Amino acid sequence: MLMKRRLPSVVLRLLYTMYLNHSTQVEWNGFRSVAFKVLNGVKQGGILSPIMFRVHIDDLLLLLQNSDVGCYNYR
Repeated sequence: MLMKRRLPSVVLRLLYTMYLNHSTQVEWNGFRSVAFKVLNGVKQGGILSPIMFRVHIDDLLLLLQNSDVGCYNYR
């Protein structure tokens, strides 16, 4: 989707590197889990996360808008 929007290759490489080996841990009640890989999604609290989510969902929203399916406000 990012390539479809013709982002410069340097930006694509940077984002790829940021998300390639991303791992995380869960902390609850003072205990921390072992680290595990995050295979999809955007980083919670990341500065780019809202933008990345918007890019990801934009095509779906366009499909829904053009499908004439959903709720309408008739006046």
